[in-house]
Amino acid sequence: MPLIENEFEQALLQELPPHARDIALDFMGTYSLGELLEALQANEPDKELLQRKKVPSSYWEPILKATLLAKCTYFIPNPEFRQEERLFLIKVACMSAGFPLSTFSLVEILEISHQKMPVLNQWLKRLTADLQENNALFKAGDKPKAASDTGL
Repeated sequence: MPLIENEFEQALLQELPPHARDIALDFMGTYSLGELLEALQANEPDKELLQRKKVPSSYWEPILKATLLAKCTYFIPNPEFRQEERLFLIKVACMSAGFPLSTFSLVEILEISHQKMPVLNQWLKRLTADLQENNALFKAGDKPKAASDTGL
C-alpha cells in the first residue's frame, strides 16, 4: 500500500536502523493489524527474513511495534468506526508506542507524546474527541455515529 495519503507516526520507525526500518515499512503494506498483533504476541522472530536482511533478532519486537504504531496512526478517524474499534486502535497505538493504558493515563500519554510523537498526539486527540462526542450523543438518547457492524 503506498503510504502517501495520510500522515502517520514515524518516531519509532526513525529509531530503527535503516535495514530494520525497511522491514517495518514493508510490513506496513503487507501485513494486517491482526497479523502484526499475532506476530507480536507470538514473539517468534522470522529468523529467515532477519538473516536475509542482516538484522539482529533483537530488533524483531521494535520492528513490530514501530509498524503497529505507524499502521494505527495511518487510519484516519472515521465516523463509521464503532467505539470499540476506536478504543482498540487507541490501545494498540499506545501499547506500541511504549505507553500502555494499563500504566499510563491518556492525559499522561498526550503530555509525553506532544514533543516526541506529534502525529500520535494529534491522532489521539481526534479519536478521543470523537469518542467523547459519540458518548455524549449516546447519553442524550441519540444513536451513536459509528453504528455500523464493520469489523477490524
